[in-house]
Amino acid sequence: MAQDRLQRKVTVILATDVVGYSNKIEQNEDQTLETLRACRAIIEELIDEHHGRVFNTAGDSVLAEFPSAVEAVLCAAEFQRSIKERNASIEDKAQQMEFRVGINMGDVVIEETNLYGDGVNVAARLEALGQPGGICLAKNVYDIVHKKMDLTFTDLGDQQVKNTVVHAVDVSLEGVSPRKLPGTKKARSSKRIAYLLAGLALIVLIAASGFWWSQMRPDFEPANLSKYAFQLPGEPSIAVMPFNNLSGDPTQDHIGDGLTENIISVLSSSSTLVVTPRNASFRFKGKATSVQEIAEQLGVRYVLEGSVQQSGDKLRVTAQIVDAVDGKHLWGERYDRKLDDLFEIQDDITYQIWQAMETNLTIGAQAGQWAANIVGGMAEAQLLLRGRSHFLKFTPEGHREAERLWSEAFEKRSESGLVNFSMAMLNYQKILMNWTDDPRSSIATAKYHANKAHTMMGDAGSVAVLGMIEMLDGNCEASNERAERSVEIDPSAGQSMSMAGTSLIVCGKAKEGVDMIRRSMDLQPETPTFLPISLSLGLLVLEEYEEAEEILKGTLQSKIKHAVDRMSVLGNMVVVNYFKGEEKEATEYVDQILALDSNATVAMYRRKVF
Repeated sequence: MAQDRLQRKVTVILATDVVGYSNKIEQNEDQTLETLRACRAIIEELIDEHHGRVFNTAGDSVLAEFPSAVEAVLCAAEFQRSIKERNASIEDKAQQMEFRVGINMGDVVIEETNLYGDGVNVAARLEALGQPGGICLAKNVYDIVHKKMDLTFTDLGDQQVKNTVVHAVDVSLEGVSPRKLPGTKKARSSKRIAYLLAGLALIVLIAASGFWWSQMRPDFEPANLSKYAFQLPGEPSIAVMPFNNLSGDPTQDHIGDGLTENIISVLSSSSTLVVTPRNASFRFKGKATSVQEIAEQLGVRYVLEGSVQQSGDKLRVTAQIVDAVDGKHLWGERYDRKLDDLFEIQDDITYQIWQAMETNLTIGAQAGQWAANIVGGMAEAQLLLRGRSHFLKFTPEGHREAERLWSEAFEKRSESGLVNFSMAMLNYQKILMNWTDDPRSSIATAKYHANKAHTMMGDAGSVAVLGMIEMLDGNCEASNERAERSVEIDPSAGQSMSMAGTSLIVCGKAKEGVDMIRRSMDLQPETPTFLPISLSLGLLVLEEYEEAEEILKGTLQSKIKHAVDRMSVLGNMVVVNYFKGEEKEATEYVDQILALDSNATVAMYRRKVF
């Protein structure tokens, strides 16, 4: 029936969040939250003045809708000017704050007071494309406003935004430099290559480990692990929150409560999940508690939350799973049912949510098929995914635990393509991080597993990793052949293309490598940290210091999750400043590296590369 169909409309969406919010929270949480409240008061007042409406806030982000594109852009421009003036009036940098803004016009789904859909998603991705203190528009917004406003615009062309291509346009504001288009690259200076090799090891490691396991930008501010009341268990852990009653009738609370208890009971029977008991979850009922606080207090990684709404003989249930540690929404669904048999409805929805939980928390989308076809079995898939989190810690302890788990998977499924790929990556990390007593043996082992993985899967990623291993072995000709071959196998595989591009840069084809990394960035919905690091490396080799510095500074202002990523960025900043003759600044960046790793030496990195 018509009234059951989703309600939609076309509207203008403004998305904004704080630059470097995670670092600010880590340095001074109280001051950061106080500053955020002050800045949020500014934008909320401006949104109201320009006839907009805030419909969602999470962490440091604000989402608002406007009936007019002109009003939305005026609001954003006034907000950025107000924030700039506020920052200029405050000497203490800890009290200053910068924002990015993205604006899109598109179709959205109306759900109570909230909005969902591509119109909202694209606005959020445009915000991520924006510069600190800047505004990034969708082309359809620019087409409406550019002749009606006294502003200057910079056309960025097509950009890959989530699962679609969006034509993006920057609003040029005072104090925000227009973005540079790629210029003519100078010939590589072989004299300077030796200096650049000092920092390559970490960069190459990050580029390689990006395949299968790249860490994307969070959807919301992650929970603080240092605040957890309990240590996270080894298995996936989840708290099921009481489903909110949106009917406005307290006598209907029993519907949501019954559904919540049903889900807790069913999930608790799973051997692969750790589920908090009912009394722990229900103490949050009726309280405005954030996902982060719930996860921290209950010591869980995942939170399931939802709502129920009865209207006549119809019942609507919504549910979503969020990863509080990574700050990501994993899954969401809405169920519309006729209220014939409440218990049957509860069982039906509970079963569907249980299936989604088992899939999303233990393996991932299309878990069974993926586990059987690529890994070889469900148990082995779980071993790989458990090892993944340890591998990404980039610590000796994490490496040892990943080795234990992946070796167990290899013993069970030695003919699995992905298991062999994981073993290749493990030995690759061992070499680069200097965690091996026999580099030659580790290189041979890495080659063996990478070759075996490609024989079984025929994929571009295994060939790209082989290219990286050949590079470590000093076989640049073979490395370049592997890199180019991986792109031939799958020209749309962005992550393997980024590995291939890095190999080309290191092995003397910087121009081709830079072009390949730019293409890989276009192919990926969001940009993992390792990509701008690798791109800046290629630009350094080509002596494009200004553009490299711009990219590196932007990366330093983003949410860098791992210390090894930050060390790579800082290492490239040392090179930039050295060749610009700014030795004082170069020394300051060296000091920052040593603060992260007191054992860091140029000789050590050069030895790893060769």
